[in-house]
Formats: sequence, C-alpha cells, structure tokens
Amino acid sequence: MSSVIEQLSRVDAFALDLSSSVRWAPLTALFVLASAWWLKSILFLSIGAVCDLRRRRLLPVALLSGAVAFGMTSLLVLLIKNGVDRARPAVADPTFEALVTTPSSPSFPSGHAATAFATATAVGMFCPRLRLPLLVAAALVALSRVYLGVHYWADIAVGATLGAAIGFVAAWLVRQVEDRVIESKPA
Repeated sequence: MSSVIEQLSRVDAFALDLSSSVRWAPLTALFVLASAWWLKSILFLSIGAVCDLRRRRLLPVALLSGAVAFGMTSLLVLLIKNGVDRARPAVADPTFEALVTTPSSPSFPSGHAATAFATATAVGMFCPRLRLPLLVAAALVALSRVYLGVHYWADIAVGATLGAAIGFVAAWLVRQVEDRVIESKPA
C-alpha cells in the first residue's frame, strides 16, 4: 500500500510542477481573488439568502442549507487534516514557490475546495438557476489553491468531492426540516 501512496505522491508533485509552469500575472490576480476566504462562505451564503428572499420562503432554506454544509464540512476537514497531516507543497519542497503565504495547517484535504463545493452544492439545491454559476465559482476557488501553490491536485479533488457530498446531505437535512415545518403549519 505504501508504494501506491508513494506513486500517487509523485504524480501529484509532477502535476503541481506542471501547473506552476503556466503562471501569468492576470491569472494570478484572478486566483488570489478566488482564494479569498469570503468568496467560499459569505458570498455563497448571501446568494442563498437573496434566493430565499426572492422566493418568499417561510424558512430561509438556501441560506440555512449553505450554512449547515459550511459548518459540517469545516469540522470534518479539520479532523481529516489533523489525522492525515500532509505537508503543503512549499513545506514539503522548500524550492517550490507558493504565490501567497503558505497556511500553517496541513494540506489534505483542501478546506477551500471542500467548503466552496459544500456551500455551492447546498445553496444550488434550493436555487436551481444559480447551481451552475455557483459550481463554476467553487471550481475556481479549488483551482486557485493549486495554481497559487498551497495545495496539491489530490487535495482539491478530495476536498471538492467531500464538499459536494456534504452539500447534498445538508440540503437533504434542511429539506426534511422544511417539510416538517410546512406539515405542522395550521391549514
């Protein structure tokens, strides 16, 4: 099993080096913006809140779903990061240059990718017209982390998958609560 992990690590390092060879100043500016903490949380949740207001929902389900997904994902990512404890690219290879300050937390999985996909998926389940733009923005957040040199490709792939799954679960849970509230409402 360790030889498989070593092979995957080599492929991941190669892919990261290849990615870093396409750096370009305008793209760097875009990815620095996409990597901002507020994009994957506050902006996505605000979109959910606006969607709820426009539909005059009894419960702010899109906002609630996104917040639940964000919280659940943040907690799970923290637990996994501490358990796996994978070094970030610039820490594992001091010759590698990250374009932003390297966070002190472990690399695997990407919290940005996980929370962006969780929030985008959860909000998108209640705002179908916004689903594609939200997922494209989440993908931009995830890609920014590799481009900026603070994550490996496997980190964002696992983070995005984990986040999307939690986003679906959060939306399902909130839908169950919404159904119960509607059922208990006097006719």
